[in-house]
Amino acid sequence: MFAELVLLIVIMLRIKRHKMLFLGLAGLITGLLIPRIAYVQEKLEGDFWNKGEHFQLDSKVVPVYEDGIHDPSNDAVKVLQEPVEAMENFPRDNSGVIDWVKVLDQGMITPRKGLYGDEEMHAVDFDVIFKNTGSMPYVRYPHRQHTEWLTCKNCHPKIFLPQKGGNPVTMSGIMQGKFCGICHGKVAFPPTKNCGRCHSVSRDTVGLR
Repeated sequence: MFAELVLLIVIMLRIKRHKMLFLGLAGLITGLLIPRIAYVQEKLEGDFWNKGEHFQLDSKVVPVYEDGIHDPSNDAVKVLQEPVEAMENFPRDNSGVIDWVKVLDQGMITPRKGLYGDEEMHAVDFDVIFKNTGSMPYVRYPHRQHTEWLTCKNCHPKIFLPQKGGNPVTMSGIMQGKFCGICHGKVAFPPTKNCGRCHSVSRDTVGLR
């Protein structure tokens, strides 16, 4: 499509003195671009960072049988507690999104440690600092908050290679459901709702490796 657009633009520049033909070609280009722009916008709004909004934000309330996660034809949806009721008193961050770290720290939930509940979890308490953040503050990835919920094999090595510089993480990739976006935007806070929760380390911080 872009090759055709370039050709049309070249033709327009050469014949711009012919007003009607110029306007006609301009309309043709607009007609080609608008559907593509609409498609991209739909993909961005519908598939990437909006996942999970209905149970993450105060303004989004969707019944279990309409959430696109549960099977509405299964009778079990009739006995499940609605998320808006279960999470009514959960602490939220300043953007209105549930702060699951605080929920866990305050003992409001006690996640099962495995399928049968008798497995052992070993929290790992160290941070990883991502510096490839452009002009934004650096990103601090805290292992403790994640390993209190998940074992190492949930992320390593399929999502993240456990080696320095081995993961070309980008915001574009995250918003397309890769890297951190495997969970964030679906079951954890969306990547576009509160930048400061990840970009929390000043670029002037000394002693970072």
